[in-house]
Amino acid sequence: MSNVYEKDEINTAYKADTSHSERDDNSPDPYNQRPDDVEDHRSRQTDIDYGFDIDEVNKTVRKVDLRLIPILSALYCISLIDRTNLSLARAANKLQMNYDLNLTNPDGSSQGNRYGLATIMFFIPYIILEVPSQLGLRKFGAKLWLGTATALWGIVMIGMGFVTTWQGLVGLRAVLGIFESCLFPGAAFLISCWYPRYQMATRNSFFYCLSIVLSGLSSIMAWGISQLHTKRGLHGWQWIFIIQGSLTVFIGFMGYLFITDFPDKAHFLTDHQKNIIITRIQRDRGDAEVDKLTMPLFWEYITDFKLWLFGYFFGSTTLASYSLAYFLPGILAQMGFSNALAQILVAPPYVYCIIPCVCVSIFSDRTRMRAAGISFNAICVIVGTCMYSQLHDPKHKAARYAGVFLAIGGCNSNVPLILAWAQSSIRRQSKRGFASALIVAWGGIGGILSGVAFMEREAKKGYPTGVHLTLGVNASIVVLSMCLMLFFKRQNRRADLGAVVLEGSAAFRYQG
Repeated sequence: MSNVYEKDEINTAYKADTSHSERDDNSPDPYNQRPDDVEDHRSRQTDIDYGFDIDEVNKTVRKVDLRLIPILSALYCISLIDRTNLSLARAANKLQMNYDLNLTNPDGSSQGNRYGLATIMFFIPYIILEVPSQLGLRKFGAKLWLGTATALWGIVMIGMGFVTTWQGLVGLRAVLGIFESCLFPGAAFLISCWYPRYQMATRNSFFYCLSIVLSGLSSIMAWGISQLHTKRGLHGWQWIFIIQGSLTVFIGFMGYLFITDFPDKAHFLTDHQKNIIITRIQRDRGDAEVDKLTMPLFWEYITDFKLWLFGYFFGSTTLASYSLAYFLPGILAQMGFSNALAQILVAPPYVYCIIPCVCVSIFSDRTRMRAAGISFNAICVIVGTCMYSQLHDPKHKAARYAGVFLAIGGCNSNVPLILAWAQSSIRRQSKRGFASALIVAWGGIGGILSGVAFMEREAKKGYPTGVHLTLGVNASIVVLSMCLMLFFKRQNRRADLGAVVLEGSAAFRYQG
């Protein structure tokens, strides 16, 4: 009897949810008949493609992929380059920036933790402004909001090429954090508004992988730019900031041309194609309709422990990714590589990371097993970190460098996977925007911890404090993600029995 009641309730909820989507005259009517529920051991799902030609659905999704993912990847790629090229600029021309800006004493000894302060200062406004930045995204639209932010931080980057004191560098890093706070949560939220849950991890991974691979290659570009050392009276580190900042301004203007807003405003799709996209989202989770972030909803969202746990996962994995981004040239130099080779060898591990990133995300989307993929990546970080930090014998140089591959592959693969798991565990667009901002803000906390834990005075010892913290937080990811998976399974069972309604929808089930 309870099963019949539950099925009627789902039918009603389904029909109510799908009624928001408008249909053009040429599209098949997906609402005259409801597709059969497909039940498995993970969740009960509705056939989101029911009533549409599957080839037309695939064609529409590919059209969205080609319009949405490349430009967002380009924006985030330049974002990663600009926030992390500090380490490459410092390493250029035998650490010339250290002496020009008094980051160290003339003899090379530590001058407090001025470089660490420059890395940290970026993240303070970055964290504070994550949530407010999402209000601007909806008010002004993704095209104007993200394109303008990119162009403005490009101007800031050019300005960093002309600073003469370490205080000026720290100040501009803070301004850089203000403008960059708009991009990553905005891009993650935008992707979540276009794809059903079972396609999120793969799209997030392609978006992130393209960005991280190209940003990894920036080490080679930075080394090439540094050969302009002393040209026109500027040092190599200055040219790195100026040229890469100019590239950022150009990409920001490209954003005005190619960034697309939300599905209901997509001018590159026909009315029928818009209907396909919106209907699939509505059937998948019932939140294709825009809702405002009100104060009662804000307090509801901020007390949802899931979001904080996802944020902790994200901050823990970005601790590893930022520490390697900011300190890898120094780590490689400590392994015994020359200054120039240490800059160039930064690139290969970032190219490699596309392999685990794409493979694990495809596995995650096809199996809906999010915790398993996240745990696997965290274990790779642990093993890789132990390899590059604990093998001290000079003959183990190759093994230590292999550990860098594992660590970079693991932590960077987890960034899109954690975001995808979070976005597949919630409903309502206002909650998606809030969750994206909150979780990415935790990424800023990971960046601050990397600047604090990887201390300059411990550089010659291999940064033991930072290494041990990286190992500890990634071990906690493994344990806590498995606990969350078990909690989700329990909640799904309770929902099947009618004891609880998840995320305000009788048909919604978690993916673990």
